[in-house]
Amino acid sequence: MQTQQGELTAGRFSASNQPGAFSKPGSRHGGTMKLLCPHCQSTAKVRSSKALTPLYRELRLQCTDIDCGGTYVASVTIDRMIVPSQKPNPRVRLKVGQPRPTTPANENAPAEAAG
Repeated sequence: MQTQQGELTAGRFSASNQPGAFSKPGSRHGGTMKLLCPHCQSTAKVRSSKALTPLYRELRLQCTDIDCGGTYVASVTIDRMIVPSQKPNPRVRLKVGQPRPTTPANENAPAEAAG
């Protein structure tokens, strides 16, 4: 990106213009899903995954604590959409769910005295 004077600058979406959480390695989009070993509570890493359907994926996990050594299978499903896709796949049927409810910024403001 260039300024009016022709100088090169970083774009609005470049890493240099992102909050600290976005610039950490492995957290390109602000974070990663963290899975814990159900026995020792250490981090469990995804070793492989396999898409069984467009909406269902099976993950193979391994505990990072070598003294524990647990290996697991987990599943990830896509249940509903919040915003419909602009490129819908005709073979995929998903319910359109409601986004999280939001509260207006002034919802808890004290009522002003009528004058």
